[in-house]
Parts: sequence; C-alpha cells; structure tokens
Amino acid sequence: NTNAPSSLAPTLQAMSAQMMKMSEAIQSLSTEVAQLRGAVNTAGAANQNANAQQPTGPPQPLGIRQEITSLCQSHRYEEAFTKAVSASDGDLVLFACKNSDAEAVFNSNGEGAVSISQPILICLMQQLGAVLVTTGDTGEMKEILNWLQEIAVTIDPTNINIQRHVGSVVQQLQANINSKMSNCDPAFRRPLQTLMQVIRGLL
Repeated sequence: NTNAPSSLAPTLQAMSAQMMKMSEAIQSLSTEVAQLRGAVNTAGAANQNANAQQPTGPPQPLGIRQEITSLCQSHRYEEAFTKAVSASDGDLVLFACKNSDAEAVFNSNGEGAVSISQPILICLMQQLGAVLVTTGDTGEMKEILNWLQEIAVTIDPTNINIQRHVGSVVQQLQANINSKMSNCDPAFRRPLQTLMQVIRGLL
C-alpha cells in the first residue's frame, strides 16, 4: 500500500491540469460573452441615436410595390406574385393583380399557358379570399372576383405541389364567400354564387 500515494500522484496532477484548462476556457468564454454584450449594447445605442437624428424612411411596402410594378411591366409575373404572396399582405397581392394583365397571366401565349406556377396560384386564392371578406370597394370586388374566377378554372387540385393544401384553402374560400354574400351589394351575389359553384369542383 505504500505505493498508492505515488501511483495516485500522476492522476491528481492530470486532474489538476485539466481543471486549470477548464477554468481558463470558462474565463475566456465569459470574456467573449461580455465583449459580445458590449458590442450589442453599443450597436443598439448607435441605432437609437441614428433613429433620433434621421427622419423615418419610407415604409417597406413602398419599395416592394415598386419592384412588383416593375416586374409586372416586364411580364415577369411569377416573380412579381412570388414577392406579393411572400409578404403575407392581402393588399399587396391585390396591388399586384391591379398592375397585371390578367389576360396575359392566364393566357400568356394565346394557347392557355399560365404565367404563374400552381403554388403561387393557391397562395393567391388564399390571400385574395381573405381580402374578399374585408373590402367594401366596388372596384376591388370586381378585381378580386375576376382573379378568383380565373384562378379557380386554372388551378390543378391534383398537382403534387399543392394537392395537400387545396382542400383547406377552398373550404376557407367557401366560408369567406358565404360571409360576403350575407352583407354585400346584391349586384355581387350572382358572381359570388358562380364562383362558389366553380370552386366546389376543386374538392
């Protein structure tokens, strides 16, 4: 047993060295965290000062609207509507519709070719359906109904990219149409009923 202390000594020394290394690592990590916190605070203060000194810039949607308008004018409809639906803003989607030529979108080569993909079409159906409920503007209603009718007869519910979403989107649109028919201008009831009949065929 007299050899036990001497045999334990290297092990204790190794543990001691390891603990020293861990202590140094923790110290280094703590320093990095403190530096990072300081940098974040400094950046935050700089941003606050910049905001205080400079007038507020134009709202983000303005830039997006300009991009969408430019893309529509170039007949780059897939890109334009991708930007619009990605913003999850129904008003922006409606803006894109107003600035597009529906005839060109849904019949791009005169033979019924569609300029926008099925995933974008289902997103348009969902977001225009939401705007349908809230709008009270006659011009907007006509625009929305025209686009929803075109989308309803163009969308392919068996498309592998959208088939799992079609049911829920169509059912929500049906609920929105029913809600709108209960409190809209009587002139729109027949177009809404026609749209309802068309989208039933998608289920």
